[in-house]
Amino acid sequence: MKTFKEYLTESKKVYEFKLKIAGDHAKDAVAQIKAALAEFHVAGVSAGRTTPIQERQSEFPEHRNTQMTVYDIVTDYPATSLQIRDRIASGLGVTHNHIKVRSLAEELEDELNHEHDQRTGKALVGTEQDPSDNSHLVGEKHKFDLLKELNKNKKVLSQITGINDQILASSQPGMAKEYKKSVAIQPGAKSAIGTTQNKIPNPYTGSTK
Repeated sequence: MKTFKEYLTESKKVYEFKLKIAGDHAKDAVAQIKAALAEFHVAGVSAGRTTPIQERQSEFPEHRNTQMTVYDIVTDYPATSLQIRDRIASGLGVTHNHIKVRSLAEELEDELNHEHDQRTGKALVGTEQDPSDNSHLVGEKHKFDLLKELNKNKKVLSQITGINDQILASSQPGMAKEYKKSVAIQPGAKSAIGTTQNKIPNPYTGSTK
């Protein structure tokens, strides 16, 4: 059966961080890291694992032809990644843009988010972007392109004698004149629309004239 001390030791919460430093830095960095993070009660710092020099590091794409050293840090007291980064930069005399710190949870989340990324190794900073303003997707140019496309699919009705003659009379080439002749209104003839109008009787005589 476990003693109370063993339960207490196993339940002790620790805080893990991944520290990455680009470029050269002090050989005794482990000791300097412990000293810089003393306020958080450092439980351990791993020996640095240094990668070969690469034209571009995935974590530091803005730096060219450099190496990267990775440290695992464990503290007894809670801290944020930003606090760890600030203390490391001050303790090692390294600029902030050469340091990246993530907690264990942040590191796992980053790996999950970029699990299916196809890394090109090219930096976005300083790279000329696509000059297109995507005006073909919105705005006036998009409207005109859409109207042109709709015009391509324009349907022309076929004439069906006795059915749609009147509809096509003024628009169908070659038949407007003939149709107008056949339905020409004779002088004195009444229009089919608006010829009969209700007349209000005179309230005094009762006549509708």
